[in-house]
Amino acid sequence: MLSHFVRTRRPILGVRIPLLRKTALRLLREGQTSLPLTGRSTYEELIVAGMILAHAPLPQAVLRCEIDAYLDQADTWIYGDILAAELKQIKKDPESYWEWIGGLLCDPREFHVRFASTLLLSHYINDDYIDDVLQRLAAIGNPGRYARMGAAWALQRCFFAYPEKTLAALEEPELAAEIRRRAVQNIRAACKRLGKESPV
Repeated sequence: MLSHFVRTRRPILGVRIPLLRKTALRLLREGQTSLPLTGRSTYEELIVAGMILAHAPLPQAVLRCEIDAYLDQADTWIYGDILAAELKQIKKDPESYWEWIGGLLCDPREFHVRFASTLLLSHYINDDYIDDVLQRLAAIGNPGRYARMGAAWALQRCFFAYPEKTLAALEEPELAAEIRRRAVQNIRAACKRLGKESPV
């Protein structure tokens, strides 16, 4: 259960993710495109709100504003990660979101940067975008722990799809040392799980 692995100040009821997803899809079918949130909202309510946003048929400009407000409620990584992975509109038109993601990567808010890195690893690790993805990840300067963990995770995913390009990116001088260290650790751990020799 994911809630066992996150630290949040919000109350946790213990409802599992599959049931939260069913709840979000039911609310969407009923015509709901957002879920009002307050400082008293539970962990589960934020998860459902993110899932609703990920599938809501909103105009792109409205969706961006809603996502910005949603991420401002985040106090841990999972809210943005789930939203990024399930954000279906990006798959339909990734180019139209590209500039917006670049802005998020430069945002001073930690969880906005983490969310942008997760968007990259979820939707942009392909032949059309890999060079630009690596360049953007190398340029992340946000000092937040979760922002840097997100960048390192994205670099790990890039490595298994494009090993030579990613190894070259790990040598770039502008890449933050902590991101490089975490990415190398992630790659080594993944190679060990797969029974492969790590090149780093």
